[in-house]
Amino acid sequence: MADVKDEDWVEVASTAQDEEALLIAGLLESAGIESVVEGPTGGSPWPENIGAFGLSRIMVPPERAAEARTLLERSAHDYLREKPEPDEGE
Repeated sequence: MADVKDEDWVEVASTAQDEEALLIAGLLESAGIESVVEGPTGGSPWPENIGAFGLSRIMVPPERAAEARTLLERSAHDYLREKPEPDEGE
């Protein structure tokens, strides 16, 4: 993964869950879009889930931002369309 400090990367998503941030970054990487997760990484004794302080941000190069956002929107749409119905009694 590249260093965001080298360029003016842009945020394409944010989440309060480190695991979700890593999944989003993995999806982007699998599509050939370099990404970096900035933000909480766990292991801190201090609360990190307070407003924007608790957010992990997924950053990409500016020239790939539109493509990354489209991929994330399409993935969310596909998930909601194919989401299985819960079994009765759940």
